[in-house]
Amino acid sequence: MTLKSHRSFIFILKKLAKVHGNSFDELVKQVLKNLIENPYPINSRQEPLQKKSKLPQGLTFHKLEFKFGQGASGQIRLMYLVNTTTSVIKLVWIYTHEQFEKRPDDKDLRSVIQQILED
Repeated sequence: MTLKSHRSFIFILKKLAKVHGNSFDELVKQVLKNLIENPYPINSRQEPLQKKSKLPQGLTFHKLEFKFGQGASGQIRLMYLVNTTTSVIKLVWIYTHEQFEKRPDDKDLRSVIQQILED
C-alpha cells in the first residue's frame, strides 16, 4: 500500500501538530507507517457515508482511533479511503475527539472526498 494526502489533510495535520508538538508528529508518522503495512488495524472500522454519497467500486471509507494524551483532545481520529484496486490509501481527515465528538459534518466530508476523487 502507498499513502496519498490531500492538501486539506496536510493543512489540518499541521494545525494539530502546532498545538500538540513534535511527539504528536512522531506518533502520527508511526501510525501512518503502520497503516501502510495494515490498512485495516483492529482500532479502525469502516465508516458509512450518507445515502446520497456513493464511493466508486474498490473504495472503502475508514476511521482509525488512537490516543495521544489524556482527555478528549488526546483522542485522535484519522479518516481515510482505501482503494483495493490500486493499493492506495488516501488520507481524508484527522481530528481530535474534542473537535468533533462523532466525526466532521457529512457535508464537509463529502466535499473533501469529492476533491480527493477528482485529483
